[in-house]
Amino acid sequence: MALVSVDPVVRQRRRFAFALALTVIAVPAAVLLDGDDRPADISTVVTAIPIDESAADTDASTAETDDPLGVPVPAHLERRVTIAPPEGAFIAIPSDDGTYTGLASFTYESPEEDLCFARGAEIGRYVTVTNIENKRSVSCIVTLVDRAGFQEVELHPIAFSRIADPTDAPIRVEYRW
Repeated sequence: MALVSVDPVVRQRRRFAFALALTVIAVPAAVLLDGDDRPADISTVVTAIPIDESAADTDASTAETDDPLGVPVPAHLERRVTIAPPEGAFIAIPSDDGTYTGLASFTYESPEEDLCFARGAEIGRYVTVTNIENKRSVSCIVTLVDRAGFQEVELHPIAFSRIADPTDAPIRVEYRW
């Protein structure tokens, strides 16, 4: 009988196949055959505690005074008025004229070239988008809803190409309604 030399790669593949078969068969079998997770030596014990009849006759006022923390007292918090610093405080207030700046890009989700998305504008509102760099502008109607990945303004590709080269997207724009 001659001994056959087995290639180490083939030997490794056989080991892997054996381990895979063992995992696929043995692990589910062990889980399915393990019907009861409780140890056999645990038993249930029911006990009864006698009630002291003299304690049952006490009234509720006595029970309240037996609290080890005492009777709760209403808490009154001190009111303090914070005075603004003498140099004033910085508060960001959006512009009143409805003009906003942000990034604009294009989306193929827009079914028509005059439809767009503009963050902050209501659906159905006419928006004018102006490229800050070259001052070209385009108008559109807000119909798209905000989605993850949208810029502040999302235009139809044709409308975007009127104000900038699509390869420059996203661009800085000013938009107003």
